[in-house]
Amino acid sequence: MFCNKCGEEVGVGAKFCNKCGATVKESTTGTASIVFRREGGLAAALVPVKVFLDNNLVGSLGVGEEMTVNSAVGKHRVDFNVMGGNGGGDIEIVLEHPNIKVLFKVSMGMITAKPKIISIQNLD
Repeated sequence: MFCNKCGEEVGVGAKFCNKCGATVKESTTGTASIVFRREGGLAAALVPVKVFLDNNLVGSLGVGEEMTVNSAVGKHRVDFNVMGGNGGGDIEIVLEHPNIKVLFKVSMGMITAKPKIISIQNLD
């Protein structure tokens, strides 16, 4: 079972998450995993991008790196933060495809960098 807010694994029957303190609601819809992968490019290549899921920092990624985050089936907000810019979007994980990969990259403007989702793939 996983926390509905931060994705941390919690014990069966737990009422609160040990990591973020949120009230844990037992999901009847299932658990999911999200693989975040930062695609290459010269834009802000040396600067790690912070990855947020439902307003919770889940990690940071350099170019070509990926990480897996456990979560719940349902709608989620994904945000990326890099020095000089923010980006992201809403995603929905369905019970039929509970494991997805979110590919993103950073595009450079004249002054700012803007991370953006370039594709979402089902892994099932």
